[in-house]
Amino acid sequence: MNRPAAFGSIILLICLSASPARSQDRVRPSAEELPRHGVIGLKIAPPHPDRPEDPVKNPPAVAAVAPGGAGEAAGIQVGDVVRALDGVEISSSVEFAKSISRHLAGDIVRLQLVREGKEITRAATLKPRPFETAPFAEILYSSVVVDTARRRTIVTRPNPPGRYPAVLLMGGLGCYSLDGELTLENGYGPILAALAKQNFVTMRVEKTGEGDSEGPPCTDLKATAELEAAGYVAGLRALKKYEFVDPTRVFVFAHSLGPLIGSLVLPQESVRGFIAAETIGRSWFEYGVENVRRQFALVGEPLDQVNDAVIAHAGCAYHFFIEHEPGPEVEKLGPPCQDMIRSYAGVPYPYMQQIGDINLAKQWKQADIPVLVLYGTSDPATSADEGRYLTGLINSFHPGRATFVELPGMGHDFGRYASQLEFLNRRNDGKPHPFDGEVLTAVLRWLDQQLQK
Repeated sequence: MNRPAAFGSIILLICLSASPARSQDRVRPSAEELPRHGVIGLKIAPPHPDRPEDPVKNPPAVAAVAPGGAGEAAGIQVGDVVRALDGVEISSSVEFAKSISRHLAGDIVRLQLVREGKEITRAATLKPRPFETAPFAEILYSSVVVDTARRRTIVTRPNPPGRYPAVLLMGGLGCYSLDGELTLENGYGPILAALAKQNFVTMRVEKTGEGDSEGPPCTDLKATAELEAAGYVAGLRALKKYEFVDPTRVFVFAHSLGPLIGSLVLPQESVRGFIAAETIGRSWFEYGVENVRRQFALVGEPLDQVNDAVIAHAGCAYHFFIEHEPGPEVEKLGPPCQDMIRSYAGVPYPYMQQIGDINLAKQWKQADIPVLVLYGTSDPATSADEGRYLTGLINSFHPGRATFVELPGMGHDFGRYASQLEFLNRRNDGKPHPFDGEVLTAVLRWLDQQLQK
């Protein structure tokens, strides 16, 4: 491995399902419904999942076709290699998923494919993405307005009548949709499901341009950290107005980079408590330098080369975060700088520079609330030291308010791993890494403690 793993997002790649909502489940879109985005009903993956994806040697291909889906109707078959979408070359399954996700239901997309050595073209009319369903909660699709653009919100409401505590989810770094997350067996899915089953209302706010959200694409230069924070502020205010929510018992669960965005939200909207999972306590500049040192050493690079990599990264970070030079200009400084920019998962450089400007001590000084800081020992994207530092930082201003909990064997994605190195090699090891249920125990126990107070 030649560069550090990116700091934090869980990405929903492809929506394969083409089945309608089940009648016994409860889902209710609002009257002012946003246009629904489209799905193609294909699972795209490289033919050899145990090898790195490569447009020539291991290209994205159709691994499954959903019965009744848009892909089946277009005559697309398992094994077809994806070359381009609407004339734009596709080099990876993630790139394909993101390209499809930008389209609305009813849009026609044209795929350039290779089948048995011959190039073919197929046109598919995208179907509406299925709404989430669950037997244990009603699911409400609505929106909030941020800078005149509507941002999709997804709320789970417990089945029994009453007023309930609520949790707003803030995801990590990157451009992706959280629609469909509740049904997953990993990532945020088990967390959202466990909260709903314990009679918590939950809310997700899609990032700008992601899922059904309007506004500039998440990758656009206008998609700043402040704009993302504004979406969560609007979400919290809307959440507190639901008749089934107790506005005095609203919490935030933020993951990875999420707590940094959350630190911008807290001075604008009060909450009962905050859960910061797999995150950092120092500045992004400091974190980046230490992350390079940690991960390069972890994969076995000679320590003299580790030192060279740290110095090279620090130089790139100085130009980018201290001098605020544009991302494209910093990339011209060489491969280490290109690697640094690529590790930011496609978000625009103004977003990351705003993240670099956050003074976490200043932000947390303004928030006198209980905080649970979680760290899994198999997570190499951050460290126990970062978690402890954040805990101490908060307690320096508000004694006793922050609690640090370390979860043995949990990785950055809430899965179980034997080590940090196994997490780094997870895409190539072919092993299952099930969700670590201990994080649910820690979260639910802490929330119960806060509610009892």
